[in-house]
Amino acid sequence: MLTVDFHTHSIASVHGLNTIEELLRQADRNGLAGLAITDHSPGIDNTVWLSHNRTGDFCWEENIKGPDVPYFMNLLSRYEPPADIRVRLFRGIECNIYSDSDRPTDVPVFISDRFDVVIASVHPIPPLFVVENSLQMTERMIRAMDDPIDIIGHPFHKRYSPLMEPLMDAAVEKNIVLEVNNSSLQLGKADKLQARQMLEMAAQKKCRIALSSDAHMANELGGDEEINLILDQIEFPEELIVNRSEASALDFITQRKKVRAEIKARLQKGN
Repeated sequence: MLTVDFHTHSIASVHGLNTIEELLRQADRNGLAGLAITDHSPGIDNTVWLSHNRTGDFCWEENIKGPDVPYFMNLLSRYEPPADIRVRLFRGIECNIYSDSDRPTDVPVFISDRFDVVIASVHPIPPLFVVENSLQMTERMIRAMDDPIDIIGHPFHKRYSPLMEPLMDAAVEKNIVLEVNNSSLQLGKADKLQARQMLEMAAQKKCRIALSSDAHMANELGGDEEINLILDQIEFPEELIVNRSEASALDFITQRKKVRAEIKARLQKGN
């Protein structure tokens, strides 16, 4: 069981099954110290629904939406967990990496420094991301590292993956964390051998990683069974895991908020 889970989704992500409070209460029961709610940025969620339920000539590509900006503003400014909940809530977002856009991601820049955790992920759903090849995937992920983000979510997939070494070299250079995603391994979306190779290279290159459940329902919270099988095999250095403890997670968040504030200021000045 993870101590701090950096990647989870509530019902606000459309395909999640539980409210934030339900997730927090289950995290309490599981004994987690911290839980990041990282609902999808506006863009992905209804894409799946609309693409599977479109009728006639309805142009669903022009009507994509998910949790809107006011949802994240309320999460950041107004929501407080019930007083009897002990687990620490981290307020986060999972944004989309674009395959063809002037913007590397759809993170809302004007509030990007207020989140505790910002994950950027490829979701291969047109028109968000059309996969061409590994080089394209690598270039787009590296470009996303210049946005106000902290973590590249589930970077490796059985059907599409970036080039491992260039991605990791860029992550080390730009101080970005790569994620090992328990759900991807458990659901067979990620190759376990490739995950092992990634962790072995991360240990060699001193690339920091985050462990996550990517839970979409309460029963998945804190899940790390598949991850631990690999970590134990290779004796991965614990100090490279940013959410290995509540203290390390808090330190990571504090550092990254400062970095995101600097990137936000630079981007806004450029506009």
